[in-house]
Amino acid sequence: MDTPEKKPKIPKQGTELEDKSKKRSEEIAKMIHPHDDEPDPKAHMGNYNFPQMLFAFCLGFCTMFVLAVDEINDFKGCPLPEYFQNEVKG
Repeated sequence: MDTPEKKPKIPKQGTELEDKSKKRSEEIAKMIHPHDDEPDPKAHMGNYNFPQMLFAFCLGFCTMFVLAVDEINDFKGCPLPEYFQNEVKG
């Protein structure tokens, strides 16, 4: 049984319409996923650079500080038992 020879695939010539639609689909994909940026060669942690990380850290730190101060103001301490408050000197 002879195997038929496969014909080499000839790449299709791209038409202008296909090129435009391909470019348009890439633009739409970037609009749908706007944060799929090219990685910054200077960043060692993905797509985030140093100023972004510094801003995020400061924002988180300030938020936690404000919440901690609020909790400290709300906390009035442990109530003392009754016999400590009415101590009789005798």
